[in-house]
Amino acid sequence: MLIPAIAFSLTAAVFVWWAGRRDHAQDPRLTLLALALLLVFPLLFFLPKWEVLPHPTEAVEVPQELWKWLPWIWAGGVALASVRLLVALSILNRWRGDSERIGVRESGDLIADVRILKHHPGPVAAGIFKPVIFVPEEWHSWPPETQEAVLAHEMKHHQRRDPLMRAIASSACTLHWFNPLVWWMAKRLGEQCEFACDEALLAEGMKADRYANVLCDLAAAKHSPATALAMAHESGLEARVKRMFSKVPTSPRWVVGSLILLTMLTALGLVMIKRAEPPAKPAIPLEEIRTRLDANPFPGE
Repeated sequence: MLIPAIAFSLTAAVFVWWAGRRDHAQDPRLTLLALALLLVFPLLFFLPKWEVLPHPTEAVEVPQELWKWLPWIWAGGVALASVRLLVALSILNRWRGDSERIGVRESGDLIADVRILKHHPGPVAAGIFKPVIFVPEEWHSWPPETQEAVLAHEMKHHQRRDPLMRAIASSACTLHWFNPLVWWMAKRLGEQCEFACDEALLAEGMKADRYANVLCDLAAAKHSPATALAMAHESGLEARVKRMFSKVPTSPRWVVGSLILLTMLTALGLVMIKRAEPPAKPAIPLEEIRTRLDANPFPGE
């Protein structure tokens, strides 16, 4: 499983990079699909196999000691990486207990609690099954337009199910803790989610200059838990603000659609296509066996 998973992550990373070569804020569906497939990659090996490749003429000898210890090394890494998710969940639970509910934000059938969280520099969208928007204790001193921009942005995260996407990405990183390509795609997914929310708000009529000022005022370098999304981080703020005031060429939809299809076919091909088993050695005919048994073992005598 290890080699096919690495091969798929390499192919998927190339596809994600290619889709965003003009604009890395491209639709995150391709990135999400790649991470989701990596998350369920072990389960794909239960699919039926298709023997289409010729069997190898020479077997490659692999040290048995290496294969003996690799599963234990991988499992140990997964166990350590899982601590990160458990810590994130415990932080979110502690946030809910330490915060004060000040209202709700509704959007259609979606309802999110708005809670004031002390000692946190900026607003955060969190919660997969129980959406919540955490805001800092300075919330009541903010101008109404800033409050509206913040709540609108965080609700876009919940409408798009971005906390769930973030959880899928974090779980994929936990399973493939050793693979930097998976971590890179998870980071790219987070950036794409932020860009997508920005685009949605601007498309609904929010002024770019006013929205950019809000982002700059709320920029915070402090990291949030793996299943939460902060509105503004200093690391990606410059790119987001520049994109609001510039026309960025995007890849055609058919290109992204083709890459999504290729990503799925690559994952299925790596787990379903296998080398054919070497042909069985033909059985020795019974007559030949009798002839060999009856033959004189010392023909020179």
